[in-house]
Amino acid sequence: MNRRFILMLAGAAAVAASAGDIHIARGTGSVDWPPSSTEAMTALPDGNFHVAVATVAPGERFVFADYGDPSSPERIGPKGHKEIAGAGNWVYQIGDDDSVHGTAASRLSAAGSFPMSDFDLWTDKACYSPGEPVWIQAARFADYPDAVVRYRHGALVLREEPLRQEWWEWIPPAEDFKGYMIDVYRLDSDGAEQILGSIGVDVSSDWKRFPRYGYTAWYERGKEQWVPGDVAFLNRRHINAVQFQDWHWKHHWPYCADDFYTDISMREISHNVVKMFIDVQHGYNMKSIFYNLGFGALDQAGAAADGVSPEWYYFLDPERTRKDSHQLPSGWKSDIFLVDPGNAGWQSYLCDRNEEVYSALGFDGFQVDQLGSRGDGGWVYDYWGNRFDLASHYPSLLKALKARHPSKTLIMNSVSRYGEQEIASSGVIDVCYNEMWADCDGFDDLYKVVASNRASGGNAMKTVFANYMNYDYGKDNRGKNFNTPGVLLTDACIFALGGAHLELGTGYNMLCNEYFPNTNLHMDDTLVEAITRYYDFVTAYENYIYDTSSELGESITSLSGHSLSVWNAHRGPAPRKIVIHGRRADSGAAVYHLLNFSNVNSMSWRDLNADMPSPERHESITLDIDSDRMVSKVWAATPDRHAGVPLPLDFTQQGRSVKVTVPSLDYWTMLVLE
Repeated sequence: MNRRFILMLAGAAAVAASAGDIHIARGTGSVDWPPSSTEAMTALPDGNFHVAVATVAPGERFVFADYGDPSSPERIGPKGHKEIAGAGNWVYQIGDDDSVHGTAASRLSAAGSFPMSDFDLWTDKACYSPGEPVWIQAARFADYPDAVVRYRHGALVLREEPLRQEWWEWIPPAEDFKGYMIDVYRLDSDGAEQILGSIGVDVSSDWKRFPRYGYTAWYERGKEQWVPGDVAFLNRRHINAVQFQDWHWKHHWPYCADDFYTDISMREISHNVVKMFIDVQHGYNMKSIFYNLGFGALDQAGAAADGVSPEWYYFLDPERTRKDSHQLPSGWKSDIFLVDPGNAGWQSYLCDRNEEVYSALGFDGFQVDQLGSRGDGGWVYDYWGNRFDLASHYPSLLKALKARHPSKTLIMNSVSRYGEQEIASSGVIDVCYNEMWADCDGFDDLYKVVASNRASGGNAMKTVFANYMNYDYGKDNRGKNFNTPGVLLTDACIFALGGAHLELGTGYNMLCNEYFPNTNLHMDDTLVEAITRYYDFVTAYENYIYDTSSELGESITSLSGHSLSVWNAHRGPAPRKIVIHGRRADSGAAVYHLLNFSNVNSMSWRDLNADMPSPERHESITLDIDSDRMVSKVWAATPDRHAGVPLPLDFTQQGRSVKVTVPSLDYWTMLVLE
């Protein structure tokens, strides 16, 4: 058995030593004094105990040394070697006479966690640049005088310190594109950890590496006082880019300088509120991205007078008798009439209009929309009767937009996968964006889209899904709640596959409809807490979820009687099974995502009627995994329990066979072999 233990040094000798100067020397045999090689231990600010970042294995011997004076290290504690006995994490208590009082288990695995309503953590930004300080808030710190703050990357503890105040600063390691978890815990009477709260931290200089895309769609007069709180909701969920839906004046002329104007549905829009949303989001290190159809004009709202040429439109027949349009409800500003996205005149016109947007409002990018396949399977006709495939003209539009504004984010929607490959392979988009409908409503369609986008755009290309949950239920049940099991299972699958989900809006809103201002369904307190845990989870473990290079093989079996199904390129998820999707992280770790399909009532992610049942919880899932590498550490984490804190697991390895028991599975548990 390859167990390892975290050491803590406490007592008079620790207090006497200079903070940060305590080292540990290790060896399987005799450890010489003075030691020839040591590892520094991470000190708590008050100096009363130290935590070894490097762990010690059974059978290893070790000594502590004080390197306050590098030329003459002093031994801490009595002469002779110390050894680990038993299990758990261990404290060495040093007395005033340098005697070792003995060892005692300092803590056990997480025994549970507080509801977020009782204890919650906040950070001041959604993501951070390398070297930027992270400010953390624990509003109820005074209620827990014995609490400890812990900082981790994966399962590796970087530092611990007492919880002393409501706001404090942490400087993460200087590396770019790294995720961290901060948790606060205390020990119960049995020495087990009680997790009070946790939060993810993303240190990334570019949002597209780990996209967490949200939205806003409300800009009414007088909303200024509510904007900071509305955006704070997204910040707590680490949303690093926000799509502005239905903010614009006209599709062919999006910017209006008036203080107040109307959008396509004749809602009044406040120019100042739009600007304030952008300013507040920038304060949280979020990107603000404006939405607009990439090739639409409002004929009934003055398109011709605004300079839209008749020659830019496309038609459904070569005789130009049927101009293509998207019909909208009566009372709206206009139907939308569609132009050729590949027409150079239109491209130049749209770039000019976007220049007005960027100059006046400071948006960070453009979310280009489309309407899916049109005409006869995508085949339409230009003004001169030439037949062309609509999707084939998307790349030239995107390249023109990028050429005019090269520093701005560019995204384009693929509706039910239409134009997916043309968009992903254009070479100018930042992330792939897929709006999924009934013709791609299976869980396995999520896998296919992520795989297709990687194949077309490169392995680093990330996918954002615009998937509207409980769609039919939402139409007929205004004021009701989302179905939590359906939302969480879909999110678990999207995240485990390496995708993202556009679902969270400002002001505690969640999407249930393609018309983003629609707020028919609401999140209850249970879903708000659960979805926050999920976004903490994907932020904290982003390097294990998104930084992956290849898919792992199928050789994984259950030794505990659980029915398994491997989800990969050859077969999709199976109902009545524990579904496992495995990927190799760039760090070399083997990451297995366990997804609970044991009692699903449908293999559709949409949960149309909001009736997906809660999962049947599984416990003690013993797995035999074929591994082509030697494993030194195994751990598991789940957003469904223990506030996402990782749990170290015992394991055995004989040749290629690694045997390990996963403690539990609700919706999603991530198992990591390092």
